[in-house]
Amino acid sequence: MIILGLDALDINMVEKFDCKNLMQTEYGKTDIGGFALERTVVLWASFLTGQNMESVIPVKGQWEFRLTKEQTFFKFFDIVETIDVPAFSLKLDNHKEEHKLLAGFFKDKNTIEEFDEVVWKNHEDNKRDFFTALKKVCTSDDSNNSKIVMGYFDLADAIGHLSFGIEEKMKEVYEELDRMAQRVKEFAEKNDALILIISDHGMKAVGRYGDHTKNGFYSFNKEMNVATPKITDFFKLIKNLQENL
Repeated sequence: MIILGLDALDINMVEKFDCKNLMQTEYGKTDIGGFALERTVVLWASFLTGQNMESVIPVKGQWEFRLTKEQTFFKFFDIVETIDVPAFSLKLDNHKEEHKLLAGFFKDKNTIEEFDEVVWKNHEDNKRDFFTALKKVCTSDDSNNSKIVMGYFDLADAIGHLSFGIEEKMKEVYEELDRMAQRVKEFAEKNDALILIISDHGMKAVGRYGDHTKNGFYSFNKEMNVATPKITDFFKLIKNLQENL
């Protein structure tokens, strides 16, 4: 199984820019209405565990929060590779740098261009690590083992917070993510793997800036017949898929 976790991927933008590789065979909205706030770490932790983790994860220190494999759906797999997954394998230093530059912009300490440069650099680093892991897992000869690769990318969220209202910038972001989805599709077709593309929340324009919304995005490369699932529903779905193999 391959999971592409794309922070703040918004269904309206996916459709607007006609990102067919992100849409896949089946796509739609997820419901995160059960959460008081659309906090990134909380939502990804809830996705991984199948439980609403809002009361468990405090605001202060939330980025340092970590789950064990046994607390997540990763425990259903023999071979697990994760890249920068919040609440599990987050590259904390990279995100701290982004957060510092984001805050610095509003204090006139740095420019949007400086922020964007670091965000794109971190994205390229994650992309390299993700496709390296994907190649390693897909070409391994241990066919009797169940495998999962999950990569997390905050490009749409990070760029969107300062530039969601600037169409040409967001078009570049969504085209990049769509190209990534195309590459993932090529791996999946060779290995008959299920692809889940999932976001924690969507985004809406507030002038030139962006703010979180109560609906995320999901898509599969096969018909799964899920309708507006809650982000916590995927734990059981993944568990059932593994048990029925």
